Amino acid sequence: MTATNEVEVKKSTKFQSPLPFLIQLRNLIFGKQKPDIFTRLTFYINLWIWLTFTVWSIISYISISARDFILQQKGISVANIIEERGVELGFEGDEFLNRLLTFHSISFICWMLVFVGLILLYRKKVQFIYFVLGATLFYIGMHIFYLSFAYFVEDTTLYDKISLLIIVTGSLIHLYLLKNEKAGGSINFFGEIEEDTTEDEATA
Repeated sequence: MTATNEVEVKKSTKFQSPLPFLIQLRNLIFGKQKPDIFTRLTFYINLWIWLTFTVWSIISYISISARDFILQQKGISVANIIEERGVELGFEGDEFLNRLLTFHSISFICWMLVFVGLILLYRKKVQFIYFVLGATLFYIGMHIFYLSFAYFVEDTTLYDKISLLIIVTGSLIHLYLLKNEKAGGSINFFGEIEEDTTEDEATA
């Protein structure tokens, strides 16, 4: 076999991997080993919350940034609507509009940090709490102290408040259970069932 043929064979086998590229990427990020049921459940719930907040931050930022385009195309003055609400909250002029732009840009960064924390959570690393809890609390803090407590109470939906409560309390509970597992206990309520199944398979 010539050198040229060897190179062609290597190239063809390289792109004919038994695992699709997305699966390989998933394994690279999340690891090849699946965690326990409780960790996966916590991860998927928080991942859904992460997705909704991330998409909302992106849509909100684009909508405010494209306010002139929306006015030209739809005849809707986004700037006036935001400024009127800002006056009701105690802001002056376009101060509230500028703060909203800053808030949504920083909130996107916060949710990217949360995603890093979710990866660590899936890999059962205790360090996940610094990213998930830290970024989420900073996000809530910006709501209350940067946009005002009245905005957080009146302008955020019940879904937002419940979701933020779930991701905070769920992360704290998971941290406790993860530390309990490292100390020799169990991380989830289904641990004994999983262990029994494994033992039966090994016996068989």
